[in-house]
Amino acid sequence: MTGTPPKPTSDPARRQLVLQTAARLLRHYGPMKTTIADIAREAGIGVGSVYLEFCSKDDIVEALSSDGHGRVIAAMRSALAVEGPCADRLRAMLDARFAAFFQLSDEGAHAADLLCCERSAVQSVHKRFLEEQHALVAGFLAEAHRAGEFAVEDAGASAHALLTAYETLTPPFLYARCRESAEARHAALHDLVLRGLLRRG
Repeated sequence: MTGTPPKPTSDPARRQLVLQTAARLLRHYGPMKTTIADIAREAGIGVGSVYLEFCSKDDIVEALSSDGHGRVIAAMRSALAVEGPCADRLRAMLDARFAAFFQLSDEGAHAADLLCCERSAVQSVHKRFLEEQHALVAGFLAEAHRAGEFAVEDAGASAHALLTAYETLTPPFLYARCRESAEARHAALHDLVLRGLLRRG
């Protein structure tokens, strides 16, 4: 997933400085309390220099949200790439997804706001993430069906049902529980779902 593309006058080093500084401030104070002026001051550059890279604070929020969601997708893809039984790969993918969401939330008091909040910039990124996630899971289920390990008649519908089952263990619901409780629920859901997906003899 990618955020707002660089502007024609963009300087890669300056853009990276703005993003790194904004990430630090936004994860600590949140999008509501962080201003462009705060980012510029912390980065040691002028406000105008920030606007040479991003049109608005929402553009910065969108880029950081895209990066976070992209890290979750990358973790899921990496887990699926490991060879082994499809049930083990699916479980590893869901575990990687769960761990990535928690890792992101651990990066600051307001880090989760870049994954799930009312800002339209975050919501639009999250919508793209859901579409990419669905395509990834549906493709894997179709692969597992062709391999004869899962019984999946409609990969798209099954992917939707699977992800719906795990929705309460994703942001923002995930962060409403302590990690130990969420991990226990996640493991219990694995047992229920995976036994339902494995082909019976």
